[in-house]
Amino acid sequence: MDAARERMAARQAELVRALVAKGPIPAGFDQDRVKTLARTLVNKRRQALARIWPTLVRIFGDAYVERFTNYAQAHPIPASGNVFEDGRDFLRWLETQGPLPDAARIEAMSFDLRFHATPLGLRRRGGFGIKLAKLREAKRLVIALRLPWLGESWWRVPLGNSGK
Repeated sequence: MDAARERMAARQAELVRALVAKGPIPAGFDQDRVKTLARTLVNKRRQALARIWPTLVRIFGDAYVERFTNYAQAHPIPASGNVFEDGRDFLRWLETQGPLPDAARIEAMSFDLRFHATPLGLRRRGGFGIKLAKLREAKRLVIALRLPWLGESWWRVPLGNSGK
C-alpha cells in the first residue's frame, strides 16, 4: 500500500511541476488540457496581482500581460503563496531584463521599506528603515525613511543641474 501511495505522490508532483513550473507533462495526461490549465493558472496569478497591486498594471500598461506571463511561466508562485511577494519577485525578475521605469523602482522601494520575505512568508518590517533609489528618468535621488510610531517620510532630491 505504501508503494502505491508513493507512486501516486510522485505522479501528482510531476503534474504540479507541469502546471506551475513548465515541467514536462507526465505520460497518460492529455497534453492540450494540461497546457490549457497551466495557462489558466498563469492568468489567474496575473489577475490576482493586478487586483491587489494595480499600480504595476498602470506602470507597465499594455506590456503588463506579456511581461507577467513570461515571468510566471519561468517562476512558480512563492512557497508562501503570497501575491504581494509574487509581485515583488516579478519586479526583481524585470530588473534582470533591463532597467525598471522610475515608477516601478519606487514601487519596489516602497515594498522593501515595509516588508521582507522570510522562510515562513512575507513579514512586515519593524523598527527603523531607510531606502535609497537613484531615478534614471527624473534624475533624482529618492530617500525613504521609516521610523517606529512616526511613520514614513519621503524626499526627492534633484541630481545635477536641472535648470538646463
